[in-house]
Order: sequence, then structure tokens, then C-alpha cells
Amino acid sequence: MSTNSLQFTAISGANNEDAVCYILEIDDTKIMLDCGSFEDYSSETLAQLQRVARQVDAVLLSHPDAAHVGAYPLAYSRYGMTCPAYATQAVGMMGRLCMLDIAKSLKAREDFILFDEKDVNQAFDNITPLQYSQPMALSGKHSGIVVTAYSAGHTIGGSIWTISNGTEVVLYAMDFNYVKEELLNRGSLLEGNLGQVNPRLMRPTLLITDAYNALYKLPTRKRRVEWFLNSVANAVKRGGNVLIPVDSAARVLEIAYVLNEWWPQERSRKDNYTLYLLGRCAKKMISFAQSLTSWMADGIGQLASKDSKPFDLRHIVVVQSIEDLEKRMNGSGRRGRAKRAVVLASLEGMSMSFSQDLFVRWAAERRNAIILPQRGPPGSLTRDLFSRWWDRTQKRERERESKSAANAGPAAASATVDSANASANSNANANASTGAAATAVVELVELKRFSGTEIGVTLRRRIPLEGSELENWLAQEKRRKEQEAAREAMMQRNRMMLDADNMSSDSDSDDDSPMEMGMHSLRDLDTIALSEIDLEMERLRSGQSYDLYVKDRGRVRGLDAQNQSYCMFPFQEKIRRFDDYGEICDLEQFMEEVEIDESTNLAQDAMDKDYESEDNESQKDARPTKPIKEEMRVHLNCLLGFVDMEGRADGISASSILVQIMPKRVVIVHGTASSTQTLAEYCRDPQVPVTKEIYTPGIGETLNVSSGFNAYKLKLTDALFKQVRMREVGQGNMLGFVSGRIRFTQEDEIPVLDIDSTGLESAWQAPIMVGDSKLSSLRVALEARGIPAHFDSEGTLVCDGKVAIKRKRDRFSKVSSASASVPAPAVAATTGIQILGTPSQEYYAIRAIVYEHFAEI
Repeated sequence: MSTNSLQFTAISGANNEDAVCYILEIDDTKIMLDCGSFEDYSSETLAQLQRVARQVDAVLLSHPDAAHVGAYPLAYSRYGMTCPAYATQAVGMMGRLCMLDIAKSLKAREDFILFDEKDVNQAFDNITPLQYSQPMALSGKHSGIVVTAYSAGHTIGGSIWTISNGTEVVLYAMDFNYVKEELLNRGSLLEGNLGQVNPRLMRPTLLITDAYNALYKLPTRKRRVEWFLNSVANAVKRGGNVLIPVDSAARVLEIAYVLNEWWPQERSRKDNYTLYLLGRCAKKMISFAQSLTSWMADGIGQLASKDSKPFDLRHIVVVQSIEDLEKRMNGSGRRGRAKRAVVLASLEGMSMSFSQDLFVRWAAERRNAIILPQRGPPGSLTRDLFSRWWDRTQKRERERESKSAANAGPAAASATVDSANASANSNANANASTGAAATAVVELVELKRFSGTEIGVTLRRRIPLEGSELENWLAQEKRRKEQEAAREAMMQRNRMMLDADNMSSDSDSDDDSPMEMGMHSLRDLDTIALSEIDLEMERLRSGQSYDLYVKDRGRVRGLDAQNQSYCMFPFQEKIRRFDDYGEICDLEQFMEEVEIDESTNLAQDAMDKDYESEDNESQKDARPTKPIKEEMRVHLNCLLGFVDMEGRADGISASSILVQIMPKRVVIVHGTASSTQTLAEYCRDPQVPVTKEIYTPGIGETLNVSSGFNAYKLKLTDALFKQVRMREVGQGNMLGFVSGRIRFTQEDEIPVLDIDSTGLESAWQAPIMVGDSKLSSLRVALEARGIPAHFDSEGTLVCDGKVAIKRKRDRFSKVSSASASVPAPAVAATTGIQILGTPSQEYYAIRAIVYEHFAEI
């Protein structure tokens, strides 16, 4: 007997909207659920992560954005979290590009030393790629824990996870979407078009979910996409530039695909504007996305023509620098006139990124527009703009309602207020009945203008060195190169001396004739040896050498012969340039040139050229620079709008799905304190059919969420297993009844269940009916046998006017053939089927047809 222990700790992302990172402890196994951090990399969050990084046994990554993978390269390279990591193939590829973009952006603006591109590549090389619905057992002593990824529908490759260990099943569902989009299929939580939760994800021991959208009620996706495109079209008609801040490799794919399909529908827009995608890793992102069409919506890969690739954004121009963008804008119009632009720029937070640069340049122009498809990280410039837009929108709505009430007169105003209160109460009651916890509707009414508004922006950038700073840098660089050249020359000299010593040691010492030795006197040999020692010691003192290797001081034959002596401190073993079989050969001299078919490798060559162009762009400007920090006041005189294109379920949908999942315990994280408390209070409502064990932890708080159930592990003997009659229940499930006697052996640590030699196994057991069947399917089966059946007003199936079949709502129904009642399967143990009627020939015929839909054990 063993009891599974479950503990949950929030590292970040609890009672706030910060990046997410949690620790789930199952017995002695610690699993990190996501490892996120935004580009500010606050010291408080990193300190919490550093304390637990070395103790983690496995990492699960859900989405390829900074909120979920932002701190993973840092934890892997600096904090010693080198344990296995698991993610889908798409999350691994796109998460790598997201972090490369962030690392390059930070290095281009400040002395960022936490991690670099090499650390990012090494960290994501450590990830084990998975497919959806692929069970994966953890490695080593934690092999009893199995993790499985299911589609979340929020990002390409985005996942919700099930973590199973014996009787304990944990469902980790963060940032999921149940609506099919242009590029992404719906998540796996809802199955089919009936809005029912996937049975494989129901009734987990523990559900970990977020309250990010708990206070929001979103319009349909179709309306939001229409508003988004209309906002871009209206901004374009005004003749200005349009800035759309996006992330690096997650939601940008959906937004770019929607704009690319809509862009060519109007000729004037196509002639006067250009649609750009601005990002440091934008070209790689497009190339990677073209290889991940199997992770996209059905049919995306088949839309490619002979002249295009899958996911070909042919109407979007990819640029990787502000200079390249300005060059194209100034020279792309007719007759040399500048052409306006709609730019998807990274990063979504508008901090230390291209989107911030464009905001500073375009915010003061009245004709320009900024359209926010995401709310952005807390404390970012994007979140500040969203808050201003939201406050202005709500204020105008309140003023409009009060003005209409005042114009209608006092009586009408009172009636309006009463009707508004009644409407609010009815909406609240409707929300409670449908599982809604939302209180605000996020809609785009119109683009807002903020004339005369100033916003403080912290601008970080690098500027070239000048004057004395440049002279000092050049002098230091010259000394550094001289030291490197001297060190390389000394190492080359030591290697040559080692080779010469090897060759001389192979010959016999008697081969040295007195005549040859007489060519140099003892004084000359000592002088040469001492000069070599002095030279090596001087280099050792100056830091140019870390090893000292000098041949013996004058080998003299005769009476004054001396033993070989080497000055070997500090000692470093040299690698000989010979292998076990002799001299190392240059294999390139024996290789034949192979002709390569250029047509077959055209796509690979194009991808390689993209990589080379990015590397060349990053290395073309090698001038010395220094980081500076500048506080600016930017006049916000442009149009500003927001349309929710985040791809998350809103509060009503998330609450309804939570009820259908039927978890035993719920942990609510990743939401503001008010949204978290709202969702928790909704779940605690006695009228809501969901568990009342609701937890809302704070940062650093550890919760004991164990079920307390005792798990018994038994090993069945082969003889007993052969006697078990297995029956198929559902799809791919086998069930059988077993009876035996438990015995303990010294060879096996686990008790053994063997055949009962006392004969008790032959005792009569009441038959048990197991399975699940809908009343509608039973009606079809009865009518196929010539028995008329129909449903009455209460949902009871009436058969031939003599027998009634109805659902029995008991938590656990004991079922036997004598009571004519059939149990529901384990996955739906709250429902049973009961057959009511007078015993007769028709009754038993109907009961036999019902029993055919179940397995008897």
C-alpha cells in the first residue's frame, strides 16, 4: 500500500498576470510546469527560480512565448537546471526563435549577460520533442510518471498536459482555446461540435488552470476578426502608417495569416501600402512555420500551389531591421514617392524592441494608428496603452448612457436605471446558470484619438564610441590582440617542441656521435637552455602562458652526463598529433567531388541563405558601442485601438468547461487577484456542480493537494491471468473480474495475487454489467427489433407502452441482473440506466436488448 503525495508551489504567475512557472511535486519527483519570464527579467522572480532550479527532475513547456519559456535558457545555462525537458516539436522550434529574438534584442540595446544565443540553442537542444496524445514516461527512477500533451488551440504546438502516476491524474490546462481559427484547430478539451469535454480529460485528481480571462466576455471570433480588419482598413484610408505589435513566434502566425489572406482584396490598398513583418528572426520564423503545417488547421498544407510553398505569406515583406524597413518604404512607391506601411513588429510588450522604435517615431502623427491585438505583459508599454484605451472606452460608454437617460427625462431616467439593474441581475443569474464568471465585455467600438497626451518611455539603445572613449577602446583592443597572438605563438612553439622531442626520443641515444656533440660546447647548451627558461618564465609571469615546457638542459655524454629534467609546473598534458595507428591522414585528399542536383536542394539553399544573411547583418556593423538609457516624453497624437486576438477562452467558456471537466480539486493561477477571486467564488457557489476544494495560492506558497487515497499494487501471476475473462468496454479498453489470494514472497517486493487454492474462487459472483450507452442509441436498437419506442416529456424512453427506460442519478449505483439496473462506466459513474415495467415476455425481451449494449463480467 502506498499513498501518492501531491504538492503545488507557485514560483511566479499566481494572483497576478506575470509569466508562469510552477512546481508540481509527486512523491519525490519535482516537475516544473513552464519556465516563463518577460524581457525585463526581474530579480525577484529569478531569485525564486534559482533556489529550486537544481532540484527539478523534469520540465514541461506549454507554449512558445516568453510567458512560458522566457526563463528556460537562463535556468538551463546559469542555474543548473539540466534535467530533461518535454514539449511538442512545434513549441521547441518556435520557442527557440522566440528566445533568440529576445536575446538579440536585449544585446542590441544593453549589456545583457544573463544568456546569449549559444545558451538558447543548447537549452532547446535538450528538449525531447513529442506529438499530441503521445504518452511519455519520465526517465530514470521517475519512470512511473507518464506525461501526455494535448492540443491547447492557443498557439502552434501549444499544449495542455496530463501527468499520471498510478491513481493520480493531474490536468494542467493553461491558455487554451476551444474555437477553430484560420491557422489553428480548436483545442482538445472540447470534442466534436456538441461542446462536450473530451472523456480522456475528465475527472482528473487535480486541475491547474488560469483565470486570465475570467472577468471578460468576448464577442464571437468572427466579429473580432471583422473588427480587426476594419480597424486596419480605416487606418489605411486616413493615409498614415499602422503599427501592430506582435510576439516573435506564437500568435503572430495567426495574425499574419489573417492579414495576408485579406490584403489583396482591395487594389488601392495594395498599390499604396505594403504589409511588413519586422523581427530579428522573422525569416527563420517563416521558414520554420512552412515545415510545421501538420500542426496547423486542416487543409493549410494543401493550399500551396506549384509556384508557392505551404504557409506562403506572399503579400507580406519580411524585414529584420529598422534601416531596411525605412529603405524599402522610401523607395517602394510610384515615381520614387514614399509608400505607407502596415507593420507587424516585435515584441508585443513594446519594450526594448522594434515596436518601441516605431512607436516613438509614429505616435505623434495624427494620420498614423496603433492597433493592439494583445494586452501585453504587465508593466509594459502595450499594457499602458491598453489601459488608457480601455478607460477612455468605458468612460464614453458611461457618458453616452447618462446623456441618453437625461434627455429622456427624470421618469425615463429612473426607469432606465431600474431596467439596467434588472438587466444586470438577469445577466448575473444567467452567468451563474451557464457557468460564467465574466463581468466586462471586451469590444472594439472605434479607434480612439488621444490628442495632447504624453507617455513616458524608457529608451535603451547603443551609440558608437567617440573621442577619448574610442581611443581607450582601440588601445585595449590592440593589447588584447597582441596578447592573443603571443599566446597562440607560444602554444604553437610548445607543440613544435613536443613533436621534436617525440622524434628525438624514438632514436637511440648512442646515435649521437662525439663529433656532433662537440659542435656545441657545454657553455653554449647551458646558455640556450637558460634563455629558454627565462623566456618561458617571463611569459608565465605576464599571463601569456599557463604552461611551462622546456627540453632538458643540455644532454651531455660521458662522465658529466646528466639525467633529463623538465620544468613542468604548472603541468598540462599535451595531445599528440598521432592516433593509435600512426600519423593522422587528411581525408579530404582522398574524397571525390560529388555533383549536387540544384533543383532538389533549392529550398534548403534558400533557407541557408536566410541564415547567412542574418549572420552577416549581425556582424556587418562591428563598430564599438556603449549602451545608454534615455527617458523620453512621447506625444500620443495618433489613433489607438484594441481588438482581442489573443486566442484564449473567455470567462463564460472557461467556467462552463471547468464544470464539465469535473475535477476533484482545482488550483487557480495566472490572473489578477480580482479575476482569481471571482472564478474561485463562482466555483464555491452551492448551485454550481463543481468541487468545493478550490485553491488560490500566492507566490512561494506550497499547497498539499494530495487526494489521500491509498493505492494498492499487486502483481498477477500468469496462471491467474489466463483464467480472467476479458471483455471490451468502449474503444480499446478491456475489463475483467478477478478473484484470488494475496501472498508475499521474498523475491518480489510487490505482493503477488495468485489462484485461490481453497476453492473460494469458484464461489458464485453476481454478474456486473459495465459500459455506457445513450438512450437514443437504445431507441434505434429497439426499433430495429420491431419494438416501438419514444421519449416522453421527462426524457424517459417508453417502449411499446409497457416498459420505461430512464437514467438513474445516483453517485454509485449497485447493479445486478435481478434489479434490472445497469451501471454506468467508470468515467461516468454518476449516471445509471434503470428498466421499469411489469415482468412479462416483452419486458425480458427489452431487457435482453439493453444488456447487449453492455459488457458482463
